[in-house]
Amino acid sequence: MGNSTYSAFAYKAGSSWVHGCPPWIKILMVPTLNIAVFLLPVWVGITCVVLQFLLALSLKFSLQELYKDVSFVLYYGFLLILVQALAFLFEGNIENWRVWLISQKETGVLLIKLVCVMQSVSIMFKTSTSLELREGIGTIESKLTGKYTFTDSISMFISFIPMIAKNWQQAQRAWIARGGKKNIRMIKTLLPVLFFVGMKSAYNKARAVAIRKS
Repeated sequence: MGNSTYSAFAYKAGSSWVHGCPPWIKILMVPTLNIAVFLLPVWVGITCVVLQFLLALSLKFSLQELYKDVSFVLYYGFLLILVQALAFLFEGNIENWRVWLISQKETGVLLIKLVCVMQSVSIMFKTSTSLELREGIGTIESKLTGKYTFTDSISMFISFIPMIAKNWQQAQRAWIARGGKKNIRMIKTLLPVLFFVGMKSAYNKARAVAIRKS
């Protein structure tokens, strides 16, 4: 997949053991791992981030793909640090640098945990098709309740994550192709477009499911 067509969280075909792992196991492992990361000491999160990074490289994910999948967290971290720095400046507390350092340490811990979350979700989506995820959800629900009540709704919700990421990437490329720049104006212009496209896709999918069930 070329860089120009890359979409965050998009499925990448492969024959690795991760691709072959039953989807219901991956669906259960992702929230379990992420909850554990937030509850356990930070070194657990650091270890998971490193192991996930090495696993992603072994699955032939490029460094650019890995960066794009966690870029939102990095942007969020930059803004958080900037806001904290400005708050200290305007409040006249910049002399109390120890408090500022503690706040940066807490921010760093949060970012490590968020990167772990994003990487785990990325690996799941990149190694599982939408159909596999749906079957995995159905397996879990049937084991717990003995029937299929929420499988379609939950699988549709999950499938919208890579779809929204793909729509955003396409909107960005169209914006840049027309001479636009990546700035606040781009976000203000493209977010309504993303909302409209997402709602239209949701309507079409809901209609297709209703027709199939009728």
